[in-house]
Parts: sequence; structure tokens; C-alpha cells
Amino acid sequence: MAIPIAASPMQAFIEQTLRAAFPDAELDVRDTTGGGDHFHVDIATKRFESLNRIEQHRLVYAALGERVGHEIHALGLTTRIPA
Repeated sequence: MAIPIAASPMQAFIEQTLRAAFPDAELDVRDTTGGGDHFHVDIATKRFESLNRIEQHRLVYAALGERVGHEIHALGLTTRIPA
């Protein structure tokens, strides 16, 4: 039986923050390097309807606040509207 890998505190912060900001979201947060500061977020929410990609990304960055660029050194985003 495989033991699940515990999320880093920053990964947990990202997930909790985005779930609070986008309650309807389909969300996947991955630590891309295992170091707790490089992440990729795949998020689908109806809040992105009628927004272009840049506006969608700005909403995500705004939700995460000042941690982006500091504790969150790198953040890759895939944003979309749910099917």
C-alpha cells in the first residue's frame, strides 16, 4: 500500500486559499520541484466566464496575494471554464 506524500505547507496554503476564493473550482495544485516554492495550478471555475486568459490569471494571483513572487517563487497556471 502506497503512503500518500504529504503536501507542503505552501501547497496546502495555495489549495485552501483558492478553494475559499473559488468555491466551485475544479482544482489541482502540484509542487513541481518538491522544494515547496515552485507550483503548478490547474483551475476551472465559472468565475472565469467572459474573462480572457490574462484576467483569469490576475484573479488567481490576487487571491494568493503577496506570497506570489516571494514564498511562491514560481507559479504555473492553467485556467479554464468547466465543461
